[in-house]
Amino acid sequence: MQQNNQYSSRLFVTLVAESLGHMERELRDVKAVRFLCDYPWPAGKRLRPITFLLSLLSIRTDRSLTANTNGRESKLAAAIELMHEASLVHDDIVDRSELRRGVPTMQDLNGDGLALLIGDYMVFRGLKMILDAAETRTDIMLAQELANTGLLIAHGEADQLSRYINHHSLKDRMSFSAYIDLIAKKTASFFAGCAEAGAALGGADANQRKVYREFGLNMGIVFQIMDDLIDIYGDAKVANKTLRNNLNEGTITLPLIHAWELYPNDIALRSFVLGNELTEKQESSIYQMLARDEIREYCETTLKRYVRSVETSLDKMPVNIYRTGLADLFDYVQQCSWGGFTQSNIAKEKRNAVGKQKGPRGSPRGTRKKET
Repeated sequence: MQQNNQYSSRLFVTLVAESLGHMERELRDVKAVRFLCDYPWPAGKRLRPITFLLSLLSIRTDRSLTANTNGRESKLAAAIELMHEASLVHDDIVDRSELRRGVPTMQDLNGDGLALLIGDYMVFRGLKMILDAAETRTDIMLAQELANTGLLIAHGEADQLSRYINHHSLKDRMSFSAYIDLIAKKTASFFAGCAEAGAALGGADANQRKVYREFGLNMGIVFQIMDDLIDIYGDAKVANKTLRNNLNEGTITLPLIHAWELYPNDIALRSFVLGNELTEKQESSIYQMLARDEIREYCETTLKRYVRSVETSLDKMPVNIYRTGLADLFDYVQQCSWGGFTQSNIAKEKRNAVGKQKGPRGSPRGTRKKET
């Protein structure tokens, strides 16, 4: 994987390093297909298959079973990552993103049509890999779980587009509960499915599976909130992807919701909420607002609620090295070092709302509609 030494030495990576190596070989074999092999496919953080493998091993160890994974688990982990990468391909088409993992996006190099077909192929190839590796009824349930997760992701993306394109009341557009429901579908559901599927494959009972699912769900919510913060406060060079997309696209995120709660009469912010196309001056004004301490404090207060939920789930898991690995994984998610989200970046935002932190931005999804 193309990761720095600080990442590769983390406990959650080293515990499953051998399985990840097998997984990478499986992914290379899949991507040897002619219409996939021309794309560089830089490796991401692999957080979803790692969540799956650590959950599997934590239950297996608790049941005094072998802690080693065989080729089957690596194939399943590869299928999970393949389906995640497919969702990124589709997401970049919708967002018109130009950069992903430090390289031009699939549709930027190949056009929307081929990118869409490649994403579809990866989804079905991933499901086929799961079914090919299936040996028990539990394995079939894993395929069902991931298929259901794919549907939730699609529903979440559709809901987000609907909130952008269609007319909504101001209350609905800036609803905190709607935002959490959306990110639970489009991001957190995948983490939840990976954690529960790993636990199930390890032999967990119904109660244990619920614990692992809640762990994955709340960790996924924290992950997405942090990712939304990176979009505003992060460093595009560190993140290796297009930042400053959400405001330009009309996407509602937690900092914007909190800003609306505090400053509902702000002219620039109200124009955004109404669905108007923003001027550069209005964008700059909103970014200056989002850099205020009270916005950050609101976001931190919200995050703490979901952090406590993750910690509660961890406390209910069997005590072994793999639970420690899951805790280390969550610690990494909270730090979100992959996006360059630091206090110094926020200070820079205060000095310069547009600033040099601003990376290349994707084209807008379309002409923003004004609220009626």
